[in-house]
Amino acid sequence: MLRVMPVSLSRNPGRWPRVRSLVLLVVTTAAIGCREAGDRMPTTTTILPPAAGGEAFEPSIAVDPGNPNRLLVAAMYGVPFARGGTGIWVWRSSDGGGSWTDGPLEPPRMPGVDVAPTFAADVISAFARDGSPLLASKADAPPLGGTFLSRFGSDTLSVTSVPVYRNFVDSAAGHRVLHDKPWLVVDHGERSPYRGSIYLSVGAVTAGLGPAGVNVNWTLLGSQQLLAFSRDNGRTFSSPTVVADSSAFGGYLAVGPAGSLEIAYVRIKNRDGAADAVFHRRSIDGGVTFEPPVPVVAMRGDTLLELPAIAVRPNGDLLACWSQGVRTDERSNQVRCAFRKLGEAWSAPYGIESALSPDVVPAWPAIVGTERGWYLMLYLVGAARTEVALFRGGALGAFSKIASLHVMDGLGADRFCVASATACRRTRKDAFAIGDYVALAASRGRLAAAYVLPRTSGPPGGGAAIYVTTLAEPRR
Repeated sequence: MLRVMPVSLSRNPGRWPRVRSLVLLVVTTAAIGCREAGDRMPTTTTILPPAAGGEAFEPSIAVDPGNPNRLLVAAMYGVPFARGGTGIWVWRSSDGGGSWTDGPLEPPRMPGVDVAPTFAADVISAFARDGSPLLASKADAPPLGGTFLSRFGSDTLSVTSVPVYRNFVDSAAGHRVLHDKPWLVVDHGERSPYRGSIYLSVGAVTAGLGPAGVNVNWTLLGSQQLLAFSRDNGRTFSSPTVVADSSAFGGYLAVGPAGSLEIAYVRIKNRDGAADAVFHRRSIDGGVTFEPPVPVVAMRGDTLLELPAIAVRPNGDLLACWSQGVRTDERSNQVRCAFRKLGEAWSAPYGIESALSPDVVPAWPAIVGTERGWYLMLYLVGAARTEVALFRGGALGAFSKIASLHVMDGLGADRFCVASATACRRTRKDAFAIGDYVALAASRGRLAAAYVLPRTSGPPGGGAAIYVTTLAEPRR
């Protein structure tokens, strides 16, 4: 078992409890395709206070299942244009997004090591069964860094962090193993025998011993998909289980109503994250063992895909969505989904073009399932504007647009990077990129979205900011 080590939430803890005023609060009424006034829903959009005064990327959002007024948002910051991160910033609300406290998460340290880390990135948020906020993130904690689970105490200043995966070097074999792209989920199912379990997946990337990092031409030798779990609210974790070997990466997690653990991952093709297939595996014993892998989709020719999202409804149905396209052509990007009804096989992948206007390119899908249906958030990138929109799907997954969460005029296809595995994000300093993912969550009739757009105030050009939109789930 792993020891727990306390860390500070902020180098200046006295700042953290102060309630920050909202930078922007926009309340709109979004039509959901019905004529009745009662079927129109108010949405509240907030631009969160800047992370350390700068840009932030790759937001994750969680809604407390025990109290939907409690929201937790975290993102990485520190490297412009979403090319990486040097730290984690955290925002918390206890009134449904009306006000926020915020501050940095001190990069977690390895037990018994006094040297402070200088780097943290790739954060995912959740709530434990007892209501404690949770964060999964990476840090370069000496000697070699790893992936951690940070758990907030009852007061905002108390945080403990546990190393779940440790990076290592095998000099004899001539390679190193770096744990990348963590994903986190908690089992809140009332009917689950594993209720309260915390699951943390990661890609164990094997690379050569040469330089490794952002904008460094390091050698990718292979990747495994790993999973570890905790049964004690994140205080200790199991030894990692290999979910998939060889070229597996990007394990996105969801938990079914009876406690099944669902994981979707890709077969990676290059170090930029492009892949040619999505697979699904299920565990019915709390992450100890997994059923055989099931292919969801496989690409042909020059078409490649990116990290998939997977979600589950309370009836046990599954939905997976991803971006795909010819990665040398930003305008070729498409969003595809596949569904799996409980006890049946995965459907053939299908597009969502019928729900879109013909002059936009869809990107960055985020999904969530509730009793009432599926919800899909998308960026819709046109010639001179970008819209973040919310779609709703029924049992068979056909989507229709129900709300516009935000529109950014002047940000069009000439500057917006619509994929992560393209040259746009890595080479164009005039472009706008959001990182690798955005987030959508739901609980007790509340939907909450976290996404990235330019800040509308501040320095000329507006850096990347985290936007949060909350809204009540429509009745039908």
